[in-house]
Amino acid sequence: MASTQLAGKVRIIGVAWNGSELSMQEFVTKHQLTFANIKDNDGLVFAQFDVAYQPAWVFIRQDGTSETNLGAMDEVTLSKMLNKLGGS
Repeated sequence: MASTQLAGKVRIIGVAWNGSELSMQEFVTKHQLTFANIKDNDGLVFAQFDVAYQPAWVFIRQDGTSETNLGAMDEVTLSKMLNKLGGS
């Protein structure tokens, strides 16, 4: 997957909004996620990037600008975005 290929170039962080810490950990385990995941209990991260619902993707460039994409994203599109961010 792109996250392995771009190690050291792109940082991926999952953000959970609703649910318990246990449900987030179960999701991480079920989907074998290998990147950091945090809980946004108060919704501040989601509010900062205008994320109204999940799934959503926020891509933050090195210059601090960001792009928010609401909805699911297939692996090909995700890989293209990550490669673009990683300078490939």
